[in-house]
Amino acid sequence: MSEALLKIENIHKRFSNTVALSGVSLDVKEGETVAIIGPSGSGKSTMLRCVNALERIQSGSICLAGEYLVKNNAKSEAVYADERTVRKICSNTGMVFQSFNLFPHFTCLKNIWYSPVHVKKENREEAEAEARRLLELVGLSNKADAFPGQLSGGQKQRVAIARGLAMKPKIMLFDEPTSALDPEITGEVLHVMRSLAETNTTMLVVTHEMGFAKEVANRVCFMDKGQILEEGKSEEIFEDPKNPRLKEFLSKMLTVN
Repeated sequence: MSEALLKIENIHKRFSNTVALSGVSLDVKEGETVAIIGPSGSGKSTMLRCVNALERIQSGSICLAGEYLVKNNAKSEAVYADERTVRKICSNTGMVFQSFNLFPHFTCLKNIWYSPVHVKKENREEAEAEARRLLELVGLSNKADAFPGQLSGGQKQRVAIARGLAMKPKIMLFDEPTSALDPEITGEVLHVMRSLAETNTTMLVVTHEMGFAKEVANRVCFMDKGQILEEGKSEEIFEDPKNPRLKEFLSKMLTVN
């Protein structure tokens, strides 16, 4: 068994008196697509945001590509690496949010090449060429000079995926990337994500799209109340769920879908 690219061990996260994550552990291997499913408020998005330090944990450890973002001290308290190291580790993640988070005053092309040039100090000409390649990859080569306000939701999200890929991350993190989209254009985004999975892009995906989780993910984790209650291959989770809470969740979700 290959070593995990991302290793999350026994992480705990509280927001004042609210427990968001309670002892969550998860490994993601290179080339895997792992889907996180579960009801709203179960801690899925919080866990994802902890992976790239958008949220900070109180205890536990997170290791990406052999480097610790955070680990416990002798008192079992989470201690983060210095800020420079945190930024370096987090630059190995590409994040796609529910709400796109594109720069409205940049063209699609500039949204994609801007970070590689200004954060990773890449050559602008090369970064622009790569941005054009990525726009073609997500089916938007004709939108290079368009601004986000001129795009549909599905197009914005595909630009956001291209922007994440432009940083050449070791892992792509997707936080319910289709939840803000009209059902008719959700398929555009899922098609791109399926293509990424076929090329063995490592992905950790928080999603409410059960069809995507079942068909595309190598593994599926079910979260509820800040814990992973069941984890397994996608066919096992959907065809033979063991946890009663997972059975209940799937019966509702599959009826809705």
